[in-house]
Amino acid sequence: MQKGIKHIKWNKKRFFILSIVALVIISAAIGIILVTNNRAASNSSASAKRQTPTVKGNIEVALSGSGTVTSANTSDVMSNVQGKITKAYFKEGDKVKKGDLLFEIDDTDAKLSIQKIENQISQAQLSVSSNQKNFSNLTVTAPFDGKVTGISAKEGESAGNNTALFTITETSRLKLSVPVSTAYIKGLKLGQKAQVHLQEIMDTVEGVVTAIDDNTYTPAEGGLVRDVEITVSNPGRLDDSMTASVNINTAEGVEITSQAYPLSYANKQSVKAATSGTFALVNIKENQYVKKGEVLIRIENDDLEITSQTNDLKVQDLQNQLDAAKKQLEDYKIYSAIAGTATGEAAVAGDSVKSGQVLISIRDFDQMQFTISVDELDISKVKVGQEVAITIDALEETTRNPLTGEVIYKAMEGSASNGVATYDVKIKINETENLLAGMNANANIILSKAENVLMVPLEAITKMGDRAFVRVAGEASGNSQTDGRRAAGSWGQNGNSGTADRSTQGGTQGQGGAGAATGDDRASQRSGQSGSGSANRRQMSGALAANQEYYAGTVMKEVELGVNNDQYVEIKSGLTEGQIVVLPPLVTNSSTSNTNSQAGFSLGGFGGGFGGATRMPSGGMQQGTQYNRSSGSAANRQTNSQTQR
Repeated sequence: MQKGIKHIKWNKKRFFILSIVALVIISAAIGIILVTNNRAASNSSASAKRQTPTVKGNIEVALSGSGTVTSANTSDVMSNVQGKITKAYFKEGDKVKKGDLLFEIDDTDAKLSIQKIENQISQAQLSVSSNQKNFSNLTVTAPFDGKVTGISAKEGESAGNNTALFTITETSRLKLSVPVSTAYIKGLKLGQKAQVHLQEIMDTVEGVVTAIDDNTYTPAEGGLVRDVEITVSNPGRLDDSMTASVNINTAEGVEITSQAYPLSYANKQSVKAATSGTFALVNIKENQYVKKGEVLIRIENDDLEITSQTNDLKVQDLQNQLDAAKKQLEDYKIYSAIAGTATGEAAVAGDSVKSGQVLISIRDFDQMQFTISVDELDISKVKVGQEVAITIDALEETTRNPLTGEVIYKAMEGSASNGVATYDVKIKINETENLLAGMNANANIILSKAENVLMVPLEAITKMGDRAFVRVAGEASGNSQTDGRRAAGSWGQNGNSGTADRSTQGGTQGQGGAGAATGDDRASQRSGQSGSGSANRRQMSGALAANQEYYAGTVMKEVELGVNNDQYVEIKSGLTEGQIVVLPPLVTNSSTSNTNSQAGFSLGGFGGGFGGATRMPSGGMQQGTQYNRSSGSAANRQTNSQTQR
């Protein structure tokens, strides 16, 4: 009985073990089936070639940005004076021309101030004139040509006002005055010739009537007479100690004869000081002949000079005040500096305003603009004058037909935030119909453009060094055929032995060095990695076979590249329109169920191997990237490149 019981227990244990083994076998079978199905799906996806024909179209590379639309020309009309508005000619919404009179402010006080200053200037100028006359009197000049006698001035001595300085006599002419009866006066005229008889030298010289006195008097001899002045030129032997008689023939034929009368010099003057001071210069000697205007004596007077300078400065200061007051008077009439539309609440007649107060604003809505911020990595690509395509959020039609504009300003100094600098770029909008200030505008600054050019998707390009290639569907022949294994990736190097190995993913460098060391090293490395290494080799072998199958029947064509954006690249040479281009295969990632393009050869400046349909170029050929400065990687790059087909 006990043996029977033991036998039953042993059968249960065996049954439990067999159940576990069966469960493991079933799980393994299910896993194999799933893996096989995934591989089949992957192979099926890889076997369908992604192809596209070469076409002609337009490629544009642009930077984007947004900003608020504003008027290009704005003017806030301010008052420069304080006062009450007497007239206001415009209100909000009115059209204004440049130079239009907008406001008038009461200028009564300003005009009174100007009148007061003008009166002060007149008084100051009288003082200046008087002082200038006194100042000019400090220099004594010869009033006419003559001989100087009776000099009293000496250098260094004081000169009193009205002090006689010297006598000057014109010795070249002499005169005499003779009485003529009023009965004959009518027969005489100025300039009439006369004979002058000189008793002392027994000579007769010619004279001229130079004056006829208007006063009538009765001489001792009786009768009515008037004095007639006769002037004679001095031949050199006449002087004022002599006497002479005169014979004059009138127009009626009457000869007038006079008695002898004394001669005197025609011009003799005692020169006096017209101001006080000190004789600084006495430039004459007794009996010296001088010329008219010659400086003879100079007097110094420091007080007079100071007064003269003070008066001059006072007049100049008052004149400056007057100029400023007249200039300010112009501010009581306010004109528009630009043409445009009056905006904002306008001041009205009767309002009291202060200096600096805005009375109205003028906006020129015929010229509109907006400003965008450009990243420091892209600002060097922006140039004044570049073409801009503009859309307005509020104007849906601009989405289909963008407005045009141009870059009119690029800031030379940026503003930094969180370690990133941005620069203001100002854009002028050419079309302003239906456009209002405050609307949001979006700009695409055209950096480069190629029209009607042959182009292919950017992902179709394979870069090997400085050369670019495209896979074209067709029969393989000669050197154009590229082995499928080579197409799967770029060549790598065995780390230690130097033998070549081939990688299969993304154009990355081969990693064959791990197993290329000496026997002991290889054994020690494989001891912990043999399982994973075998799996990787099987995976690499499978991918290589898949690429060979995918690219079967294709030809590698070398091409010359032109302009590119994030989607298309220009083909300058190497292809013709309509050729079928093979794009990289799509690879299914079983862990995430995401489908991506399999990578190809390194694209160098294009930023890596073959990319997917949404891959964007890196480096200088991308536009609008925002970089994470802490990691140095590109993050959330925004592109506005446009391709027209």
